[in-house]
Amino acid sequence: MKAYGKLMLVIFAVFMLAGCGKEKPDLSIFMIDDKSDPTQVAEPLEKALQERLGQEIKVEVIASPLYNPEKLMVEYAAGGHDIMILPEEDMKNYGKMGGHVVLDDHFDPKTYPEGVFASMEEKDDKTIDKTEHLYGIPVKDMKMFKDLKYTPDKLFVTIPVSSKHMDNAVKALKEMTE
Repeated sequence: MKAYGKLMLVIFAVFMLAGCGKEKPDLSIFMIDDKSDPTQVAEPLEKALQERLGQEIKVEVIASPLYNPEKLMVEYAAGGHDIMILPEEDMKNYGKMGGHVVLDDHFDPKTYPEGVFASMEEKDDKTIDKTEHLYGIPVKDMKMFKDLKYTPDKLFVTIPVSSKHMDNAVKALKEMTE
């Protein structure tokens, strides 16, 4: 039993040390889809985006091989990603609760009407904002995903309000669309 305890301690120490010294990304992207496996495009997307953004912005793309709404909720709650790529229904549900950044100042909402909807977020004066804004851009309309031959129909790219690198996220979205 003592040997088992020591073995577990060594394994725990290895896992703890494995996380030390890892360089934090300047742009973290999380992908999940309920109709396809985004892991097939995660590495090519990371490489293409890294080339377009240059070495001053360290890009990391994480993709979930299986769709799980609880996993998506945890990823939102943890707040560690600057861009979320997710199914339309989830994008709109989180967006209506105030979970996404308005993209109107950076992209023309008329170009991406599928990503325009009203957030039902409560304002300080207890009123509900029903103004429609652009919150997500369809993957199928983005040049970078077309080049990678990954264009699921109901998958959207959005920036969560918890993004720590908002400027980098906007730059990345612009690179993905051009």
